[in-house]
Amino acid sequence: MIMVLAIVLYIKTANVYPETGRDRMLIMNYGEAKNKDGDTGLSRLSFETIQKCIYSLQTAEAVSAVYNVWPDISIQPDNSAEQIPAKAKYVDTGFWKVFSFLFVDGKPFTEADMQSGIKTVVISESFARQLFGTTEATGKQISISFNSYRICGVVKDVSYIADKTYAQCWIPYTALPSLTAAWQQEMYENTLGSFTGYALASSKSEVNTVRGEILSNVNRYTSSLKYVTLNLFGQPDSHLLSLFRLSNRQDINITKIFLQYFLLILVILLIPAIGLSGMTDSQMDKRLSEIGIRRSFGATRKSVIKQLITENLLLTFLGGITGLLFSYLFVYSFRKWIIHIGTGQVFANAVPQGVDVALSPSMFMNYTVFGFSLLICLILNIMITVFPAWHASRQQIVYSINTKK
Repeated sequence: MIMVLAIVLYIKTANVYPETGRDRMLIMNYGEAKNKDGDTGLSRLSFETIQKCIYSLQTAEAVSAVYNVWPDISIQPDNSAEQIPAKAKYVDTGFWKVFSFLFVDGKPFTEADMQSGIKTVVISESFARQLFGTTEATGKQISISFNSYRICGVVKDVSYIADKTYAQCWIPYTALPSLTAAWQQEMYENTLGSFTGYALASSKSEVNTVRGEILSNVNRYTSSLKYVTLNLFGQPDSHLLSLFRLSNRQDINITKIFLQYFLLILVILLIPAIGLSGMTDSQMDKRLSEIGIRRSFGATRKSVIKQLITENLLLTFLGGITGLLFSYLFVYSFRKWIIHIGTGQVFANAVPQGVDVALSPSMFMNYTVFGFSLLICLILNIMITVFPAWHASRQQIVYSINTKK
């Protein structure tokens, strides 16, 4: 149970393709606006808010605004009447700098394409194969919702678990000019909308510098509002904090969250440890005569305890390796629903039909998970072995030798 939880949490928080900068990323997603009439709006942020708070950053390595309504679109290959459903994200040129996509053909759309609103699109390699039977699709035309788009690039597939980047098509939001005004309401001074802002610091040490500039921009922007009070609830969030933001009206206490997980892990460990400790104590009783003989030939209590702990540690490691392998098998076999556990906000919706939750080897085989496995083995070994070993070593030599089990 603990290893399944650890693997899922690692997959959601580690730097994995194409979200390789999660540890230096800041996110602005939600807001609450109150006007003078007492009306309250809760939503994602408007394009104008992202412009004022994110696009104007000077200290960030890269910034991006993403239209965060995940629409189902229909793709029609050129000279074909077939309509193929797909998932799309509407992004900007900064998106390709904030996130590290691997292009297998072509390249991302340019700033000139973005500014002129040219209808161009990047698609995933599996979707390219589905449409054309090959990943060499650059320059080909497809119809999206009955509008012709030119394919400018093909990228390596993104796992559905990488929810900030997953799609089958990535389209510049300027291709649909109405998106920048989507959901903006004058009653809230156009502060709320459907966009999420991303800022990528050049290094982990620069994250606080970028955060400070964002907060300064937020204060300047909110103070300029005449009729509305905008509350961003402590944003920008790190990637980790964004996973636990259940709604747009929430302040996150990460210390409390980590304490809850620590207590959960402790309880899960404690229950089997009590039973295993009793079994270990019973095994020690059976070995009292052996321990007594060793003591009579000069073995110290310390050496006896060390031997017993070492033997049990070996068995614990064998069990730990077996458990880790079963954890991998379990996570892979039930990956479509197991991704919903482990964090406060994961995916509210079921995995779309036909979408596979791909898990790369790097998500499994990593030092973090192995290190956590080692730590769990050590803790379990200490919990179930130390007292029985100490108790067995304290028995009188004569009593131990004459004990028959």
